[in-house]
Amino acid sequence: VKRPSLAIKLNSDTTEKNNENTLHSSKMTSPLLATHPESSFNNNSNTLKKHNSNETLPSVLPLINRSQKVELPDPTRILTFVHIGKSGGSTISSLLRNGCMESIQGKPCEPNRWEKFPGPAGRSETTASRRISFYLHTPHAEQGKLPDYYSRVTSIVAVARDPLERFFSAFLTRHPKNMDETRSRNKRARMIAELRGEPEPLWAKKVWPNGKPDANEEQRVAFRACYPNVEEFAHCVEIPRGERVYNGTIQWWWRDAWKYKNISLDCGELCRDVVLGRSEFVHHARWGYQAFLNPLPQDREVFVIRTNYLWNDWIHVNNLLGSTYDVPVPSKKDAERVINARGRLPVRNNVSEKGKRILCRCLKEEIRMYINLLNRAVNLSDEDVRVTLEDLQRNCPEVVETLMLENEAR
Repeated sequence: VKRPSLAIKLNSDTTEKNNENTLHSSKMTSPLLATHPESSFNNNSNTLKKHNSNETLPSVLPLINRSQKVELPDPTRILTFVHIGKSGGSTISSLLRNGCMESIQGKPCEPNRWEKFPGPAGRSETTASRRISFYLHTPHAEQGKLPDYYSRVTSIVAVARDPLERFFSAFLTRHPKNMDETRSRNKRARMIAELRGEPEPLWAKKVWPNGKPDANEEQRVAFRACYPNVEEFAHCVEIPRGERVYNGTIQWWWRDAWKYKNISLDCGELCRDVVLGRSEFVHHARWGYQAFLNPLPQDREVFVIRTNYLWNDWIHVNNLLGSTYDVPVPSKKDAERVINARGRLPVRNNVSEKGKRILCRCLKEEIRMYINLLNRAVNLSDEDVRVTLEDLQRNCPEVVETLMLENEAR
């Protein structure tokens, strides 16, 4: 029996108080967040000066506070690698002997796994690879076991990325059109490698659905009906409860039969839940800095590898852990074979400056945790932290200013 392809049945029961044609319009407008009484992230944005790209931004120095940085004697260090999704962790973990999910249980990963990394970076094992005991990623946070795992180590090596950029990546990675395209490309790359008798490319991983079949289909509908692109997602956040509701039926093929389920999605509520980390509909948006760092004790030492400075930080972390030379890093071409080999995807980031401001306000607590993480990093100098905060400030100037004002008020 030929298996039917997955399908989604959409009815025309989408209700909206405004013009229905705005659903897929990149010029969509919506009520101000301040008009929604239940909104918890309207942080007095009207009282802040709106910054533009041509004006000088205030100094970020008030946000630099290294008082909680813990630095331990090297022989006492017991390390884990913390992979916060969409921050470059897959790249670094491929260079670690214990950079696989099973390592937390004391099980070995595949031997010499770093050798799959193309170019000089994969020719020899690094000091960090030898010293990092196990790997932590989203499933470990989902299981609620991070406090136990953190109790086993003195130090963490974490990847970190600007929270707004991380959210964009999380959203676009899980967009159904991008998932379908990536799944097809990766499968084709694996088949070609097999025919040639070559190892599969590191980037050509299987792309798994979003949870169980019904949950996966419901999430696909949410992208289509509520937030088909980044800009519309940003404005969706401001839609009051009940103003846009999608009612429909999803269907999926399961165990030789079609299954059906009626669903109702309140778009505004769903968008707020996604960006505030209360929903699984954009998986890595839920498991961000707060999820990984709230359970981390204050007496743990922290090393940070910043996405925008990935290889410089990788070299420095290895040196601090005892490497007697600068570890080799990939050329741009070799790095792209691991990181950016997927090419251009159908749905790309189309966010406006207004959309960025909305999302930055929503991500305020993630930004706060990100700043704390940078301040705790023993491998980052004050100047490193300043430069990274200025990068953040260019994306989210109003939120950075708010956090500086809050610090001054304490």
